[in-house]
Amino acid sequence: MWAENTTIKQAYIKGRDILTKAGLESPAFDAMSLLNAAFGIDNRADLAVHGDNLAERGRLELYFELINRRTSEPLQYILGRWEFDGMSLNVGDGVLVPREDTMALVEAAEFALRGRPNPRILDLCAGTGAVGLSLSRRISDAEVICVELSDMALPYLQSNIAEFGGGRVSFVIADVLKPPGAEFGKFDCIVSNPPYIPTGDIDSLQWEVLREPRMALDGGADGLKFYRVICSEWTRLMPVDGIIAFETGYDIREGVENIMRQNSIGHISLWKDISGIDRCIFGTT
Repeated sequence: MWAENTTIKQAYIKGRDILTKAGLESPAFDAMSLLNAAFGIDNRADLAVHGDNLAERGRLELYFELINRRTSEPLQYILGRWEFDGMSLNVGDGVLVPREDTMALVEAAEFALRGRPNPRILDLCAGTGAVGLSLSRRISDAEVICVELSDMALPYLQSNIAEFGGGRVSFVIADVLKPPGAEFGKFDCIVSNPPYIPTGDIDSLQWEVLREPRMALDGGADGLKFYRVICSEWTRLMPVDGIIAFETGYDIREGVENIMRQNSIGHISLWKDISGIDRCIFGTT
């Protein structure tokens, strides 16, 4: 695959070409990200400065090992870290990768909580803890509890809380599809990015998404299973004028809104993601 006198730039180009032929959407970005993992070069400026250097054999072997893995594994799982709102979160096989679109949920909840001192926030289906951790960093007097059930996701949640929680974020192992016990106490705000892909649509998703845990994707026959339980059961933990905020898909937004209204959640508003798509729906109890 490479000669003894392969330069770092030649390795990058070869890796990019392999990923291009594999049909990946962003081969140049992925090849550069893996070049950083193997050689510590993370942008084109660094590559221009160091690209003519001969690649050390061990690093070269590592780079192409990572490139080959990328043809069948998500980049985030290979790197083991992924950026979300200024945090380099621990990610890997068994946990949903945090996406930029989910920032809409964070921003909406932060906006809705303005002027509320010492809010208690419950992050349901927390996964990596991205949403709850982000809110705890943006709202300095907030207390956050993350709820997760998956044995595979919990190690990532625990490590991210330890690294970024600042002593104000904790976690509870619980099934969101079951009514909560009184031990949870009361919360000013519930946020959730629940599984919302209809069961019948999952097998048609891109292969990279299918590498993520089905448990974090499957929202039941119509994609609304978790919204129903959260709105009917978990809102009992909230006072009057409590805030509830969800991430949703464009095709189920109307269904989520109907569920919220059926459970006496009012003042319903939408919040757009960076692409201008209505990504978050929120209201008050």
